[in-house]
Amino acid sequence: MPLLLPRSVFLCALLLSLTTAAPAQSLSPTAARDLAVLATAYPGAMAAIEVDAASRATVVLVDGTRLPYDDGRRKSPEELLDAPDLEDTLAEPYPLGPVTAEPAPGFSPGRRRVEPLLLALYGRDKAAVTANCRAVPFLGQSMAFNTRYGAADAFVRVEKRLARLLAADRSLSRFLLPASGGVVWRVIAGTDRLSVHAFAAAVDVSPKGNPYWRDLPPGTNMLTRRQGFPVAVVEAFEAEGFIWGGKWSEFDLMHFEYRPELTLLARLARGERLPLAEISGLLRPSR
Repeated sequence: MPLLLPRSVFLCALLLSLTTAAPAQSLSPTAARDLAVLATAYPGAMAAIEVDAASRATVVLVDGTRLPYDDGRRKSPEELLDAPDLEDTLAEPYPLGPVTAEPAPGFSPGRRRVEPLLLALYGRDKAAVTANCRAVPFLGQSMAFNTRYGAADAFVRVEKRLARLLAADRSLSRFLLPASGGVVWRVIAGTDRLSVHAFAAAVDVSPKGNPYWRDLPPGTNMLTRRQGFPVAVVEAFEAEGFIWGGKWSEFDLMHFEYRPELTLLARLARGERLPLAEISGLLRPSR
């Protein structure tokens, strides 16, 4: 009979394995976990993880892009959106499952995005992104979705889940259709930050029926609307690595984007035993 370790022992062993590496310097348990989660979410994207004498890590991507895990800066809420580091993007835990309360002001897990990471993952301009896309059917429609790092494959699996839900309950279609996506090379309204739609890694479902925070008066209580959105639809997306903008303080109920690192981290946090990529072979001292 296999030996089942207590959860606490399992987690300690996991973190110990993640921090074991050739360099004399070592990562903190949180950094080791976060970087292993990123390596699992985007397999093959990392070429190396450089660790300096103070245990600060810099991720080197396969295209040469260098991203600090923690840039050491204290940031305002706006700076966390405009110039987050990798640690910042994972610091707000994404809540899987049903919505139970209005999010605290400013709590919008997933709105912090490292744009250089997205550019390296999906394409550096509209032409490059478009070249990386393929047409994916979505409930009778078709839209381009990025094929890199599993995004389009995950979207296909979501569509199959949703098709089964619609076959059992056609009333769900008003929350989903029509949908819009594809390569929409634009910035987020009111910002200079590229939208995830620019990278063809997001979809908006029933835009006229699912509100966006800028379109309603400030302070609008959205709990009833959030809880009225079908949980089964949200869970179909989350099961394949997508997050829902309906869980953001700055709500975007139509919006789902591919962020497998956030759903993976959330599953680990609730105690699931999931295999993570081995990162010890990527660690090396900073030059």
